[in-house]
Amino acid sequence: MRLVLMGDFHYSRMEDGAEEMKEARDRAYSVMLDTFVNTDGQFHISLGDLTHDGFPEEFGYVFDRIEGGQCNFIHVLGNHDTHSIPKADILAITGQQRYRSIELDEAMLIFLDSTKEMNKSDWGGEIDEEQLEWLEARLVESGEKPVFVFAHHPVYDTTACSTMEKLSIHPDIDMKAVLNKKQGFGFYFCGHNHVNSIVRQDGWHYIQTAACLDIPAFRIVELEDDQVTTDLVTIDHANLTEYITSFNTKMKGFTPVLEARGEAVDCSLSVKINDIGTISR
Repeated sequence: MRLVLMGDFHYSRMEDGAEEMKEARDRAYSVMLDTFVNTDGQFHISLGDLTHDGFPEEFGYVFDRIEGGQCNFIHVLGNHDTHSIPKADILAITGQQRYRSIELDEAMLIFLDSTKEMNKSDWGGEIDEEQLEWLEARLVESGEKPVFVFAHHPVYDTTACSTMEKLSIHPDIDMKAVLNKKQGFGFYFCGHNHVNSIVRQDGWHYIQTAACLDIPAFRIVELEDDQVTTDLVTIDHANLTEYITSFNTKMKGFTPVLEARGEAVDCSLSVKINDIGTISR
């Protein structure tokens, strides 16, 4: 199994942007999307905030280019994605599902919706009761098969910044109690906080990925021969940083994060899994 993960992408229509900003945006996003689509993987996954303001034309731009690459693309909703139109309208445009699971021979993939609807003033995360019950059922159903969970918001008190206000699923929602129903091991992938971070707690690895405008890179996740690895692969293009710096400080609602890369231990991970689903150190 090989997955390609995109952190917060924040494609913006830049309605009031200067023409040179829009030209730099188009060059930057073209490079990043081409690299993403052409990176080999069984699934290509967005961890949310694919768009900056959730306008239909923003979704249209990204999906037109991704679908043209014939990759198997899955998008989890981010808070910026839900700014402008109802979730039902977003799903109609994208053809995606609000939450879902995929059963593979070697693993179960679970995709969550941790967003509020059309609430620009509260960018924190939540999971409704129906989805929590569904998640618990999927985790129990998976048995000792490894589980990979994908959501926009981190679980509270896991990865970098996740104890700060509005930078996690709300702490009143006991996500850890639900996740710990899982036998064997699990990996939880998220974005939102724009900082690379990897933390291990209670048999789970929590893996957070920075925004593409801060760190132009994707995570590659592989499961092969009882070995789970994730590596941060930087996009190799001579002018990409120049393109991005031409507009990323001028986008309303986006602030570059200087510490986005994190430490070396936040960029890669290698975990050996034994035959009964526990983690071997």
